[in-house]
Amino acid sequence: MGNFNQQLVALTMATLRADGKVDAAEIDVIKRVAADLECDASEITKLLLEENEKQAKCPDIYSYIAEVGKTVEDPADKQLIMEACIQVALADKTLAEEEVGILLTVCNSLEANGARMICDIAIFAQNDRDIKIEGSDANFSEEIVEEEN
Repeated sequence: MGNFNQQLVALTMATLRADGKVDAAEIDVIKRVAADLECDASEITKLLLEENEKQAKCPDIYSYIAEVGKTVEDPADKQLIMEACIQVALADKTLAEEEVGILLTVCNSLEANGARMICDIAIFAQNDRDIKIEGSDANFSEEIVEEEN
């Protein structure tokens, strides 16, 4: 699998499936990212359908991610795919623990920078206060802060 579109769809689809829910907002993010990267829309739609079917039957998604990640050679492609996976994970405004596990697996498979991944997640969460991170007690209402002052 050396085709960027296939790699992008495979890894973002694995991220999308991580929390056990397929959300329309997540599919829209994949399509938007692909459009921003000037990927052929009809090819992306076809690949999404194929990849969904393939991953639904996949016995070990972590091994599959590792296999796909190894095929991405260009450092710029690795970063674009990593950023797309983060956007997909955050599309539903909740970063679930399962999604973190998949993001780490994607990051490792791409041999991407883990610290950069964490910073990218933090930037997205900072720019969109509606994003909740499961297991974090740092999620709070701005009203609570205002009441305490």
